[in-house]
Amino acid sequence: MTCDICERIKSKKGLVYLSEKVAVFIPEEAVTRGHIVVAPIGHYPILESVPEETIKEMFIIANKVGIAVFEGLGAQGTNFLIQNGTAAGQEYPHVMLNVIPRKENDGIDMLWTPKQMTEEEMSTIELQLKEQMKEGGEQKPAETRESEKKDGAKKENEKKEDYRLKSLIRIP
Repeated sequence: MTCDICERIKSKKGLVYLSEKVAVFIPEEAVTRGHIVVAPIGHYPILESVPEETIKEMFIIANKVGIAVFEGLGAQGTNFLIQNGTAAGQEYPHVMLNVIPRKENDGIDMLWTPKQMTEEEMSTIELQLKEQMKEGGEQKPAETRESEKKDGAKKENEKKEDYRLKSLIRIP
């Protein structure tokens, strides 16, 4: 099975930028004038499968694209959109970061009505996600990182000697 996005990158149609890891192109069905897609050159169906270095480059390039649409096309804002998985509206089995230039009253509706959750539901979700982050990723929950920073700062302060005290104990 061929991937339409891989084929699009190979054809270089509408290609704006190309590196070893990332391609930037204008989609055939753009949402607005200046809509740009940033995609990995390698075939990765979902975001979780993309190597970290490629993700970093994608966002660095997307930031540059954002600057270009502000300065070159007069955008007043941008939406960065990744539709990750079919439930999120992903149409192609290839990760894409859409940079969508926005202007006030442009008629593009990307707002949604927030779902109401009880305090208990929020707490349960928080615990579940923290547990998954401990098990599945290198990233630690925010509270752990904060306590480690504080402990590190205390140790750093303990190591440093106060120069004022040294001058008081000095032997003439």
